[in-house]
Amino acid sequence: MSGAKILFKNTLLLTAASFLMRTVSVSFNVYLTNRIGADGIGLFQLIFAVYALAITFACSGIRLTATRLVADNLALGKKNSRQLVRYCILYSLVCAVVTSAVLLIFSDFIGTKWIGDPRSIAPLKMLCVSLPFVSISEALDGYFTAVGKLVRYTFVQFLEQVFKITVTVIALNKAVAGDLRASCLAVTFGISAAEIFSLMCVYILYRFTSEKSKISESGRKIVSRLLKISIPDAVGSEMRSILMTIEHLLIPAGLKKSGSNAQNALASYGVIHGMSLPLLLYPSALLSSLSGLLIPEISSHHISGSKVRISYIISRVLHITLIFSIGTAGIMYFNADRLSLAVYGNVDSAFYIKLIAPLIPIMYTDMSVDGMLKGLDQQVSCMRYNIIDAALCVILVYILVPVMGVEGYVVVIFASECINFFLSFRRLTVVSEVRVELFKDILIPSLCVISSNLFKNIVFGLFPVTTAVKSTAAVEIVFSVVLYAVLLLVFRAVDNEELSWVKKLIKP
Repeated sequence: MSGAKILFKNTLLLTAASFLMRTVSVSFNVYLTNRIGADGIGLFQLIFAVYALAITFACSGIRLTATRLVADNLALGKKNSRQLVRYCILYSLVCAVVTSAVLLIFSDFIGTKWIGDPRSIAPLKMLCVSLPFVSISEALDGYFTAVGKLVRYTFVQFLEQVFKITVTVIALNKAVAGDLRASCLAVTFGISAAEIFSLMCVYILYRFTSEKSKISESGRKIVSRLLKISIPDAVGSEMRSILMTIEHLLIPAGLKKSGSNAQNALASYGVIHGMSLPLLLYPSALLSSLSGLLIPEISSHHISGSKVRISYIISRVLHITLIFSIGTAGIMYFNADRLSLAVYGNVDSAFYIKLIAPLIPIMYTDMSVDGMLKGLDQQVSCMRYNIIDAALCVILVYILVPVMGVEGYVVVIFASECINFFLSFRRLTVVSEVRVELFKDILIPSLCVISSNLFKNIVFGLFPVTTAVKSTAAVEIVFSVVLYAVLLLVFRAVDNEELSWVKKLIKP
């Protein structure tokens, strides 16, 4: 099977799994919102912001490192994957144990001073337990991505989601209704239990599916290669995560300064981060899967010096990304009210969905560009851009949110995404050949998605309004997607050569 077919098959597999898990996640988010309220979601998002920072330090770039080490050695014909993974696991375990100890020691200070809510202390301590398991799982995730053994691994990830939801629901049912501390503790208990369960399953899968190393490589050489990849990625991720955590902690404080009380500030933050953004990012499952798989694919071609092949992959991926993201942006914008009502039972998030939807093409394309850059050994550049982006966000949140309130934070989101995309895309043009056709890649898809949704509104406006909100929203969105695809073909945004290429990929 050709490399393109393998990439295509794995992308479809990961996308299907990711969509399934995101569907489960969004549905679970709806349950949590109804159970603990928007202010409870806001408090949990603040706790999770600190947890995300801890995960970044615990993992310290190990997923990218494991992917690159294994993929590069396979491209060179070396069969010592188990030896490489052992070093990756040891590295991840050391980083995670240190991070867990620091979070446990300073959880009281973080809860009272950083988050500003003592109810967050116990959940933070609960999350300390999960960090070593998360970090080792990330190392094994990198291995499975590099070798392309994804079917069973994605099944394990799905089991983790089911296990987490089951444990969390049981724990929430035992918590006192209205007690945000108990509710957040129940949710974090479910997260920690699921991470332990997940690592047990993943490690068993790894031991039974991986081949024993047939050659041995110098430990010093492996450590040198490991640190060369992990340190730039870790420093960039950690600096960005620190700044993003500061940013997220500043938002409720800034909203309070703008005139909101504490509960409304948490609720506004929860609506944006706990309700609107998950829906906006839901379709990005395709591109996040593709981005992760591009790293070993492009890295192997980069090692072998196949510049023509790299250029071809980049052009194809950018074209697919732009068509997909522009279509998603239009569908989200024109169906914001129906989506919010169908998913959450209210229109609280509709305004922010519609407001942020035009940013989707930049957000989604940046995901693909990031995977390409890391595959081209540009993790140092990614580190630099992430730090610049996050630092600017902190400054803008500090200045704008107390003055403009929630609208100021939306401005920050736009500024952050646009600057990060500009820097990353510019770097991609420097280290590779990038071809983007303004008319075919941007203008035609934009006109097609606008036309398809306007026509959809006219057609469905002829029918009486029904109370079946979810089914109506689903039918309207499917109609828009199908019409958008037809218009792309009619106006040749997708030409015959590309259709032939797709047919070859899906042909057995």
